[in-house]
Amino acid sequence: MLPITRETTSVPNHKSINATQVTLLVLASVLVTIGLAMFLSDISSLFDVLQSSVVVFGGAVAGLLLSFSMGQISQALQLAVVRAIHGGSSPRQMIRAMLNICEVSRRDGLLGVAEIRSNSSEVEEVCELVGDASDNESIRFALERRIEGERLHHQMALDVFLFTGIYALLFGLFGALMRFANTSSDAVSGSTFLPLICGGALSVIMTVFIARLRSAHMRELVATEIAYRAAGIMLEDNNLQRLNARLNMLVPAGLKA
Repeated sequence: MLPITRETTSVPNHKSINATQVTLLVLASVLVTIGLAMFLSDISSLFDVLQSSVVVFGGAVAGLLLSFSMGQISQALQLAVVRAIHGGSSPRQMIRAMLNICEVSRRDGLLGVAEIRSNSSEVEEVCELVGDASDNESIRFALERRIEGERLHHQMALDVFLFTGIYALLFGLFGALMRFANTSSDAVSGSTFLPLICGGALSVIMTVFIARLRSAHMRELVATEIAYRAAGIMLEDNNLQRLNARLNMLVPAGLKA
């Protein structure tokens, strides 16, 4: 996830691949919601389930478009692919990247570190800080700015999935109430509450996404601290063994595996 290269050209952008993965993610969410709703309601009529799903998904999408900008929704979907599906960065990967950078600094000096390019903006900024022989105050400021940006980035995406689940439940409840109001008391069946079941199924999926995003966010925060702490350590002492030992101390027990 965090490979580094000595090339001076920028890393290629894979937006087209991410767009394909986002489409597959949305399609998979729709299919899982329909399947889960059919299982929970014990209704085999695909047409009835599709009707309720259209109400739930249409209401949730309309609510999102009224609540958030297209850019924020797109960012949340991209983050879901990178972190909720692929897991995002890990502290172990970041430690390996920092050890590689330390090895370059031992071999080629600070100018060699400044030439390193990576698919991680954090790694590139750390290389710039090391290459410029930045002081501890500059490194600490960069770390605080990066952590604050990560928290904002995470919260914006989290809000999209949180409100998707809320809108799904509300529109599912509204659809179930409308069906119940238009159905005589002796004709009430499981299909009457099908919209609510579809809304609950979509909310369950959104809850899974939120849980995975929160877990990935914790890993990102630890990886970010490792990267910038490593910059200060390398400028003081670029010994590989001591750097590895000090960086491993920053990894919480739950993230060591």
